[in-house]
Amino acid sequence: MKTGQIYRNKHFVIPVATACVSLILGYILAYINSGMAMPLTLIPEFVRQGWIIILQILGFFYLVYYAVRYFNRKYEAAPNNVNRFFREILVIVIAGFLVEEVFRLLFVRFNVVPEDPLTLNPKLRQLQMLSMTFLLVIYGIVTSVRIFFNLQQRQLEIIKWQKEYAQSQFEGLKNQLNPHFLFNSLSILTSLVYVDADKAEAFIEKLSKTYRYLLEVKEKDRVELRQELEFLRGYTFLVSERFGKKLDIVNNVNSDAWTFLIPPHSLMIALEYIIANNAMSSTKPLQITIGVQRSHVVIAFNPLPKAQIESTSAQQLEALKERYHNLHGVAVEELSLDGTNLIKYPLLTAGDK
Repeated sequence: MKTGQIYRNKHFVIPVATACVSLILGYILAYINSGMAMPLTLIPEFVRQGWIIILQILGFFYLVYYAVRYFNRKYEAAPNNVNRFFREILVIVIAGFLVEEVFRLLFVRFNVVPEDPLTLNPKLRQLQMLSMTFLLVIYGIVTSVRIFFNLQQRQLEIIKWQKEYAQSQFEGLKNQLNPHFLFNSLSILTSLVYVDADKAEAFIEKLSKTYRYLLEVKEKDRVELRQELEFLRGYTFLVSERFGKKLDIVNNVNSDAWTFLIPPHSLMIALEYIIANNAMSSTKPLQITIGVQRSHVVIAFNPLPKAQIESTSAQQLEALKERYHNLHGVAVEELSLDGTNLIKYPLLTAGDK
């Protein structure tokens, strides 16, 4: 058995806990009786005279351990049920009383000096009350530790579920985004083929590279900002063919920020959301600028909101916000500042969760 397994083994932990509690009890009794700590040389004598009490403490520990383990299995679905606590305490008190009675008889048989029952019985009753109180203290400590670890485990499960849910939601919306993007691009290509063959060829090349990137990073958790910006160049070319002078996208990201990380498709999701929910015209083009401010990549645009929100693009952005929050513990911000709307993505590093 490995060392770590030994330290977690109940047949190691319980005897060690019993020895520690017994020594503490011995020192307390010695101090009460003599006003001074028990010398180390008297420990063997304490064990010889108090072996029954030590065995009783050991029995109490095992009683609490096996009772709690039994009720853990019985109430696995609802480990902190009030009914569970009532029954558990009842079983421990009754079983503890029986255990205490057995050790009381052994104590009287082997350790008690003959004494008048009128004085002996009150002492034994006090000892019994002390023993039962000690048993309930052990149960309280074990139960507190159990509840703490149970709640901690539940919290970890909730966090894991949130991450899995956010990931599945985001993947589902990305799967909706890719065909949508492809169909729009193919419709533009159909028109270009008849109008400008050279531009149609360039469009096909950009489209193939863009769509290859969408497929390559589909399973990734995050990518370098440099990769997203390279993808954005191709994406910008494609949407510019669709909207012409109605749309103006400018990339102002400095190369110093290229090694930071963001979730894949993040910039595309923001641009799709902005384009889908804002009006544009040749006289009033939709202007989008991408830059970096401190630890955020910022997409700024002049808002020309449509009367009705396009639901798919809004859902994609919300899913990305949820994914940032649940998987990385940071928030995506949407701000309005001096007539300019901002979408701010936190930049991640390899050390971020």
